[in-house]
Amino acid sequence: MYELELYTHPLCSDCKESKAYLDEQNVLYTEYDVSKAAEKEDDLKKQTGSKVVPGFVFTKKSLLGKMKRPLVFTGFERNASEIKSLLQKM
Repeated sequence: MYELELYTHPLCSDCKESKAYLDEQNVLYTEYDVSKAAEKEDDLKKQTGSKVVPGFVFTKKSLLGKMKRPLVFTGFERNASEIKSLLQKM
C-alpha cells in the first residue's frame, strides 16, 4: 500500500485541482505547503529533483519493512493518468 505526500503552494491552480481530486476520492495524504516552510521546499527538491508544485511522492514499504524507492511526479495535469492509477492501489 502506498502513502502519499503532496507538496503544494496556495497560488498554484494545479495544486488546488490536485487537492480537490484527492479529497473527492477520499484519499488520505500528507500535505506540505512550501510557502509556509522553506525546508519543505528543500525536501521537495530532494524528492523530485525540482521545486515545481504540486509534487507527489508515493512511498511504499517492502515486505521486510524497508522503504522502497519513492515514485515521484511533478504536476497533476500532465501526470494525471499515472497518479490516478497509483491512487487505486492505496
